[in-house]
Amino acid sequence: MPRFPLVAALIAAIATPLPAAAELLVAPTRVVLSPNNRSSELVLVNKGSETAAFRISIENRRMREDGSLEDAPNAEAGELFADDKLRYSPRQLVLEPGARQVVRIMTTSPGDLAPGEYRSHLRLMSAPVSAGTTQVAGQAPTDNSLSIELVAIRSITIPVILRVGKLEASVTMDDAAIAKDAPDQLVLRLTRSGTRSTYGDVSFTPEGAKEPVWVVRGVAIYTPNTARDVVIPLPPEVRKALAGKQVRIDYISTDAAVGAGDPASAGKRLATLTAGL
Repeated sequence: MPRFPLVAALIAAIATPLPAAAELLVAPTRVVLSPNNRSSELVLVNKGSETAAFRISIENRRMREDGSLEDAPNAEAGELFADDKLRYSPRQLVLEPGARQVVRIMTTSPGDLAPGEYRSHLRLMSAPVSAGTTQVAGQAPTDNSLSIELVAIRSITIPVILRVGKLEASVTMDDAAIAKDAPDQLVLRLTRSGTRSTYGDVSFTPEGAKEPVWVVRGVAIYTPNTARDVVIPLPPEVRKALAGKQVRIDYISTDAAVGAGDPASAGKRLATLTAGL
């Protein structure tokens, strides 16, 4: 069954592509914490052929209505950031080809933290590696020489979500139509309500078919956003399978519960729409 990983897996987390030599495998690509599940781990594997170095930091980001992310230096109405409630280790690392590293993430939130969903993003940014060493370059030289390095900056961001209290969310699928100026793209309108974000897969099943012919992985709507336009590329074979037919479009949660009071559950159908394509 063909799949297009729109936001899921590594592509979902890449702000700009990593250099080919630094083919980094990251799992999972999102982290959800709660007062009852206060820590998690990221596993990083260097699948490339050269040594790769990374610096790690926490930043706040905001989702636009088209699903892209932008820097959020200040919280707006309804936004709750988690940056001051998270700890992580290590803060920088060097991976030889084939090497594996675990990054530990934990929440330090107080027990009386107000209910809600708090979110920030863990950024892994590439850094130069000093020749002949296993240290991240960038430290000042010990002599009086001048050193200049030109480095292509690449990064990956992983959402880290802290959920406190009993949070709920519902979604409606308002419209689905082929883009007017791009016949190989379908635009899907999702509307979210409730107190937490949603995360799931969108599947397309034409009338009479038993299984979906197309699945889009990892479609998120982050709080406080209430709507998102999901742009879905449709390869020629998929357009042919859907054209002129009634198609059932399902948005199915892959957001597993992380603690008591969290009703999120993988496999729950969040929204359904039948449309003629």
